[in-house]
Amino acid sequence: MNVDGGIQISEIGAIARRRGKAIAATALGVLLVIYWISMALPNTYTSYATVLVEPQAVDPELVSAGVADSDLNQRLHLMTAQILSRGRLSRIIDEEELYQEESEYMLREEIIDLMREAVRVEPVIPEITQGLGFQAAPSEISEFKISYDNYDAVVAMEVAQKLANDFISTHIDARVQTSQKSLDFIEGELTRLAERVRRVEGDIARVKNENPGKLPEDFDANQRRLDRVLQNLTITQQRLAEATSDEAFYKSQLGLARAVGGGGDAASPARRLQVLELELREFESRGFTQKHPDVISKREEIALLEDQIANGESESVALSPIAQQTEAQARRSSLQRVAAEAEIQRLQGDADEIRTLIEATPAVAEQLDALSLDYEHLSVTIQDFANRHNEATVQAQLERRQLGEQFRVLEAAFEAPEPSAPNRILILVLGLVFSCMVGVGVGVLLEATDTSPHSPRQLQDRLQLPVLAAIPEIWLESDRVRARRERFRTTMVTAGLVVFALVGGAGTYLWVNGVPRFLSFGGSETEQSAPAPSARVTGSSES
Repeated sequence: MNVDGGIQISEIGAIARRRGKAIAATALGVLLVIYWISMALPNTYTSYATVLVEPQAVDPELVSAGVADSDLNQRLHLMTAQILSRGRLSRIIDEEELYQEESEYMLREEIIDLMREAVRVEPVIPEITQGLGFQAAPSEISEFKISYDNYDAVVAMEVAQKLANDFISTHIDARVQTSQKSLDFIEGELTRLAERVRRVEGDIARVKNENPGKLPEDFDANQRRLDRVLQNLTITQQRLAEATSDEAFYKSQLGLARAVGGGGDAASPARRLQVLELELREFESRGFTQKHPDVISKREEIALLEDQIANGESESVALSPIAQQTEAQARRSSLQRVAAEAEIQRLQGDADEIRTLIEATPAVAEQLDALSLDYEHLSVTIQDFANRHNEATVQAQLERRQLGEQFRVLEAAFEAPEPSAPNRILILVLGLVFSCMVGVGVGVLLEATDTSPHSPRQLQDRLQLPVLAAIPEIWLESDRVRARRERFRTTMVTAGLVVFALVGGAGTYLWVNGVPRFLSFGGSETEQSAPAPSARVTGSSES
């Protein structure tokens, strides 16, 4: 081949004749190897269970769900995370005795990851939506498909159904637990708020007990009492001024009466005692009480005269009746002054006490206002939580009775009638294209590495000498016979290799995957099953 000049179009036919056997042999060999490999691949069966999301059975306007619904993406994410959780997959692996051979040389996490790759959670878009050619809104998708791939159709069906059932039961338990936790939380908050309310009520009662008369509701009464005390104080001060004036007046008159003098039996103590007793009876008949100043003065004078008579004392100078009356008036004015002074002192004490109560009222009111505000806030909060408690109780009952949003198996998992993988037809088509490319590549490589001339032009280019004539190849009868024998041997060898590859590939398929069902003629599944490959579930034939 003339490498420097490149391949000419006119030389393609000659190259194909020279390298046709190598190209065909290489392509056929690669194709047979790919065929054998495709037949040696174990069949993978996919089984799935369809889960339907049923809406709440009770009208949402009457009872709202205790567990908030999520959108499609979040729901798919949560469902996939729940289904592919380590604990759930590990339990299913142990219960179904999956991946026993792999457990001998793989860690538990690696086996769980291997199973996760075989599990898929996909939304099911309604067929009417698919026919219209647009993607459904998330709220319209209410079905999910849980798929599982395995080398055994029965095991794939059982695991897919178990995943669906396990997810639904776990979902029900999770919703019940969520609603119950919400109810428990609200009940705990109600208990805590009730305790706080009791503490605040106790603080309010303590402040009221510690501050009698200083409460805000006592302010108006204290103010009125203070006004009355001040009014009485004013009146009493006026009476004090009058009594003081009368006392001074009668004392001056008494001095004049004594200066004038007088005597007689009428001014004796006994006579005076009789007069005073008559006046006292007159006061009593007029309705004077024992606290009346005139009554008090008369009784004191009677007591004094009785002492004088009892002791035998007599006045050296007898007073005239006018002097005695003046003296009595002076004594009465003195008693009125003393009583007025005592009353003023008492009223001033009462006024000071009431002012102290009034001045302390704002501080007590501030404490009570703070406690009352806290009490009102707690009352509103506890009322709100009481309403929420009623709602949470109804929601918990809704979930316990399974009347909220529920997941239900719409279509149970079934045994796959035929494997979902590998796609041997696609593998063979791609293998055919690849084998042809490899064969052509081998032919081009052989032609490129061959330096011998195959045409007069190549010889002339190589020797740089003109070629005068070219003698064509002369075929004798013996050459033709030898060529026919060579083609026969080649054909037989090729046919043998092809038959061997086809039969060997079919035998490998039967050894790996068992007899196809359409050839079993009603044979049992145990007879159809083949020994499990390295990635197959051990013990699947038992199930």
